[in-house]
Amino acid sequence: MKALNSLKFWSCSLFKSLFAVARVFLARRPLARLLSTFLCSIIIVIRPFSRLGGQYAFLVLALKELVFGVQENLAQQLELTVLNIIGALLGIGVSTLGKYIASLAGYDTGAARATCAVFLIMISFFAGIVKSRLVRLQLSTRISCFISIWLLTNDIGLPSHVLDDSGNFLWITLSAAILCLLSLLAMMLIFRGSTTNFETETAATFALLEQCLSSSLYRVGARETKTSFSHYRQLHSQLLQQSIKLNESYSQAAFELRIGRLGLQSIYPFVGIVEHLRRELAWGMSPLKPTQSVPSTPYSPRSGAATPFEQSHNTHQESTFISTIEPPALTLAHAILDAMKTVEHLIFVTFHERSTRVTTESAQSVSGSQKAAVHAAQRHLKVARDQMREVLKHVFDQVDMQQRAEGKLAHLPKEIFDCSVAAIALLQMAHEMARALQIAENIATLYEESRTRLWYPHITLQWLGVPPGPFISDDNGDLVFASGGVVGGESTDIGGDERLTVMEARQGLAERAFSFTLVKGRPLPAGGLSMRYRNYAASASKMDLKQGDGKPWTWKYWSNLFSMLWSTERMLRLRVWLSKRYRAMQHSSHWRHGLKNAIGVAVLSFPAFMPEGSAGRQWFQSWRGQWMVISYLWVLETNTGATWRTGYLRLFGTLLGAIYSYVASLICGTNPYGLVALVTAFDIPITWIILQTSVTPLAVPASVTLPPILFAPYIHPDPSTTPLQLAIIRAVMIAAGIVAALLMNSLLFPRHCRVLFLSDTSRTLGLLSSLYLTLSHDMFRIHRTRIHEERRKTLKLELQIRSALYRLSALVKTMHDELSLLPKPLRHYRQVIITMQKLLDLMTGLRKIRENIPRKETVANVFKERREFMSCVCITLFACQHAFHAREPLPQFLPSARHAFVNLEAHVQECISRAREEDPHALGLSLVYAFAELEVMQNVVDTLEELLEVTGRLFGTSAWLMHESHFSRTSTMEEGDHGWYSTFKWEE
Repeated sequence: MKALNSLKFWSCSLFKSLFAVARVFLARRPLARLLSTFLCSIIIVIRPFSRLGGQYAFLVLALKELVFGVQENLAQQLELTVLNIIGALLGIGVSTLGKYIASLAGYDTGAARATCAVFLIMISFFAGIVKSRLVRLQLSTRISCFISIWLLTNDIGLPSHVLDDSGNFLWITLSAAILCLLSLLAMMLIFRGSTTNFETETAATFALLEQCLSSSLYRVGARETKTSFSHYRQLHSQLLQQSIKLNESYSQAAFELRIGRLGLQSIYPFVGIVEHLRRELAWGMSPLKPTQSVPSTPYSPRSGAATPFEQSHNTHQESTFISTIEPPALTLAHAILDAMKTVEHLIFVTFHERSTRVTTESAQSVSGSQKAAVHAAQRHLKVARDQMREVLKHVFDQVDMQQRAEGKLAHLPKEIFDCSVAAIALLQMAHEMARALQIAENIATLYEESRTRLWYPHITLQWLGVPPGPFISDDNGDLVFASGGVVGGESTDIGGDERLTVMEARQGLAERAFSFTLVKGRPLPAGGLSMRYRNYAASASKMDLKQGDGKPWTWKYWSNLFSMLWSTERMLRLRVWLSKRYRAMQHSSHWRHGLKNAIGVAVLSFPAFMPEGSAGRQWFQSWRGQWMVISYLWVLETNTGATWRTGYLRLFGTLLGAIYSYVASLICGTNPYGLVALVTAFDIPITWIILQTSVTPLAVPASVTLPPILFAPYIHPDPSTTPLQLAIIRAVMIAAGIVAALLMNSLLFPRHCRVLFLSDTSRTLGLLSSLYLTLSHDMFRIHRTRIHEERRKTLKLELQIRSALYRLSALVKTMHDELSLLPKPLRHYRQVIITMQKLLDLMTGLRKIRENIPRKETVANVFKERREFMSCVCITLFACQHAFHAREPLPQFLPSARHAFVNLEAHVQECISRAREEDPHALGLSLVYAFAELEVMQNVVDTLEELLEVTGRLFGTSAWLMHESHFSRTSTMEEGDHGWYSTFKWEE
């Protein structure tokens, strides 16, 4: 009986496994991949077709796997086909020109070999630059180099082979591209349906927003929740990743061919709304951590032991406040949830209906029902929002009445601050959802008025992979950062450590015996403002350079005259411009990658350009050294970690492919039927690895290793080479190129992810400091002119920080693949990113809240306390920035932002109390904004201390008071009273 049960269980498990495998392969893309492999193998073994490719006909299968692989939908396949055919034609054209010029010098002459070598190196250099700069053209540049390597290293100087070889590669390229496209079209006839994911992901993100908001509603009533903090954190982390993914999905989907009534541009505004809603949830409705003990201070309105009377008084205040705002807040929250569901359903209906089958009448019916739902959601949301605002205007009147009735003014309990920030966050979310509903109404109208059409991409730099302005990118040098913020919109890192400030340049000129006369008494900017080259040239134009003393016939006179001309305004501008261009090229990662491409190709292909009878030339031709050069180009990535990961996976894949090729050659030899069957069968596990796992670099070289081992003897038999020798030679050549790429990226201009992470983290902290300074500067501005310009600057900083955090997350993922003698603290690095993301979200909340706070009571009357708190925040960020930049320990004692905040909070509450005493109905809704700002500032302080803690764990503390004596313990535990924060942890 037990044996029968075991057999049944084993049978069920086997059936489930087979069913899961069948589900994977019975789909459009897997079957299209298998069909393309089958068709490419057939045209290789059919002689009339293979003759068109000459001795290189087997490369059809290699190009099919490397460049023209079947994609998920027709739009992606067409894009891939067009771009890569253009790249192939460019490579064929330039290489043919090089071979023609070489043929004019004669067969195998020094000039002919040098011409082909120079053309190949230049093609590799510019292809490396384009590959690093234009993300979408990576495969196009690789196929250009692939074809150029074969054309320029064979038959050098032979006029008869110039056009023949180019024609062979033209046939190879077109065959691989057309067969892959036809395979996908054939499967699309069987497996119909849309595979565009952007609209689906947008709708799913609104569903996730509903889930996050529903799980955070306990914050409105300051109630306890049974859901764990880890669950909330997981939800918010998932929402953050989904928001980032929406930007990526749109950047891909918006530039593809598609058929429908609506373009994806119509729902693109939802991407920004989703991010705004996520931020409101992060700073206003985030889960509360378990309470931690905080050193008490005599000024703290939230700490210290409360008397029974104070506890009872605070409880009355809390219950009055919460019972007043909870019903309208929950009503508003449910109105927001209904609006989210309405938008989600509208996206699903308008994009997932079969557009080709929708008539005008049915489209009008769908549009009418959706408009009705949108209008109902708008009315519900507007009523709930107005009711909430009206309640918040008068909620503190009842609290004040209780205070006056009891004859004592006590500080407000923390729960009131929590509820205030949650209420303000709901108002902000209601504003964003009102925008979303308006966009949804426009989409419904457009859906009704539009007809089914073809949406095609607009060829722009963004389509080619260039981010629009300072946006998400994987390169280190796309933004220029200065201590005081972002300098202009330059796209190249010019080396911050080598740039001169204005004061340094001024002193340099002064040392050359010149004096400055300021025009109209305007002083030069101080060096501490980090004014760089551009500002220096502008300042220099406001100076008069006076020549020093000297006689016309003396050397000193002419030397001074030349120096003065060298320092004139126009010359200074020219020198500044040349210096910036030079440093831009010197520090550009794109130029460096192009240089590494060219150097590697020059070294590895050097034997191909030796004289014909030399041992090196014979070895290169007999061992097919072209595979070594091609493998080098395919493995070389823009950073060291990615190169190592690609390298070792390709090594394993090459070994796997060589073993299978040897076994297959023993089984079928040169039998065409056996070759086609075994190559197609091998593509089944390869397809599964590519589509279902994250080790795609292992599968591709395994598949590419097959054609030169199995099909080369069939097309061009060589009796002197056995299958085992051929397999070993091909595997060794491919492995040699992989090792060369690993060495090149590790020794020449290495870009280690850890170094990039630490430097980018330092710059991101500098941007956070600049963002906080900008927010504080706007708050202290008396005459609020140039509001639009300042807001644009703030939004630009927030966008740059978002981009930087995205790059840091990508670097941490890649960092795991770098070789290191010591393990890297990746968990701490991830915690740094999470902490900086929290700071960004909180600062965004401060920006929105401060637009409505009472400025007299919360800013003007507490200027001294504001200044102290702002200085503490900036010093903390600067200390962490310096620690990451210099890899140096933190100071043991830093000004305490918590102490400054407690002092500021106490004074703000006193000013508000005085204003309410003079006028019981003063401030109104702005009072809730004031308390919400205090709560967000409290969260900023907590986050800064988390940042100091993780920074101290990474780099340590430069401690001078570290002996655990009675004196030192007593002194260091009192820093809460004295305004100092200790970064030294006794438990460590």
